[in-house]
Amino acid sequence: MRNYRFLINDQFQANSIAEDLRVQLEINRFNDVNILPIDNRNEVLVQVFESNGEAEETVETFMQNYQKGIIIE
Repeated sequence: MRNYRFLINDQFQANSIAEDLRVQLEINRFNDVNILPIDNRNEVLVQVFESNGEAEETVETFMQNYQKGIIIE
């Protein structure tokens, strides 16, 4: 499993970005991804359970314009 912590730009809300990302992943039929907004730190935690390069690429591409930083755990 791979964890991504996306630090969201101040003009966006983590909860809203997380919901939009859920929709994007559902459209692409990636069901093995967990998304958790952390509102008090304005972060979105994304957990990719299986090694899936396509899902990881989709998440990173989607989050590109909303993040000010990323921590991969």
